[in-house]
Amino acid sequence: MIRSTFVLPLVIAALESWLAVSAQAQQSEATPYTVAADPAETGNITVTILGSGTPTASATQAGPAILVQAGGRNFLFDCGRGCTTRLMQYDPALLTKIDAVFLTHLHSDHVTGLPDLWLNGWAQGRETPLPIYGPIGSENVLPGLRAAYADDIVYRLADGAPANADGLADATQTVPDSGGIIYDMEGVNIAAFPVEHGATRAFGYRIEQSEQTIVLSGDTTDTPTLVDAAEGADLLLLEVLSPAMVSYLRRSFASDMAERIIGLHMTATQTAALLAESNPKLGVYYHTVNNPASAQGLLETTARHYDGDVLVSSDLMTITVGPDGVCSTFADGGEVQCATGQ
Repeated sequence: MIRSTFVLPLVIAALESWLAVSAQAQQSEATPYTVAADPAETGNITVTILGSGTPTASATQAGPAILVQAGGRNFLFDCGRGCTTRLMQYDPALLTKIDAVFLTHLHSDHVTGLPDLWLNGWAQGRETPLPIYGPIGSENVLPGLRAAYADDIVYRLADGAPANADGLADATQTVPDSGGIIYDMEGVNIAAFPVEHGATRAFGYRIEQSEQTIVLSGDTTDTPTLVDAAEGADLLLLEVLSPAMVSYLRRSFASDMAERIIGLHMTATQTAALLAESNPKLGVYYHTVNNPASAQGLLETTARHYDGDVLVSSDLMTITVGPDGVCSTFADGGEVQCATGQ
């Protein structure tokens, strides 16, 4: 199953060689929301790839951002460049209705859209805090944004539009390095698990509702925690360096720098091995260049090691995970395709 619709020049300036350094704050454990699960809440999970792209700015691929709708809640995993614009394209009503943001790590390409989501949602009427879950260092994000946008915040509060300061209150929860269950509400369980991404603290996430399971890798190299988390997943969302990107890096950088960058991520051979071991109903690649040539090479390499259903995502692709399988459609209105696993 091969499909990729958007075009992006195969260029990447540094691909996270500008490794962000997490703040060395004291570790504080996240307190999960916990209520009794409602047995009647056994509906589908809807996943929308708001942003499928890389650190390089693109007119067709927003930065990494994945919307997961489950249990009547709206969860956002990362908020890269343009994520608020893509959210408005998908459903304008959701601007004020994001129930929580989960950060995989604090590299700028995964959080640079957060100020827009936080302030724009508030300015449009969000009256409650925006909970943010992320690695240690996340507790510095909102205080920093509040200081950076102090003039705007003072102006809007004084002007009475909006008048409710509660929408800017800090509800950040730092996730301990060991991860664990950090959200358990309305029949939805979200667990963070540590992954390896150079010197930075980084997490993947496993989202469960009833019998449906989604696993999102975040940025990582091949790591045992991801293998364990991926077991039994219906949908496995994986970041990956395509073979074309690996070749580009090796042509464009000194050998030690190229290998260092490649070592921060999974290659197509590594993701194919993971897919073969976990055997999800559907595998989806994101946070990767998705022009036709790059996508074709990525899927051809994958197919040499894994014969299950795999797609290369594009912005606003939607995926429905339900008891009868995993169905996907691209934003261009193409045919809905369903995978039931092997």
